[in-house]
Amino acid sequence: MNLKYPLKNIIYEKLKQQKNVLDVDLLSELKKERQDLTIKDLNKALMHLEIMGIVSVKWVRKDARMVEITERAS
Repeated sequence: MNLKYPLKNIIYEKLKQQKNVLDVDLLSELKKERQDLTIKDLNKALMHLEIMGIVSVKWVRKDARMVEITERAS
């Protein structure tokens, strides 16, 4: 039996360990577990987490965003 945890949950667990991470680094780390993951999937999950107030996503340079767990989520 192959159970897949929701991507939002996996991202949240990784952020609880690291506190903040660049989106490109997060994508490459997640691709180790889920080879079929795309940037579109990551963006959708991050948007849901941001709307729920769990993470904050900010541009740090032209091609990368910083993803951080919010204070009230930790």
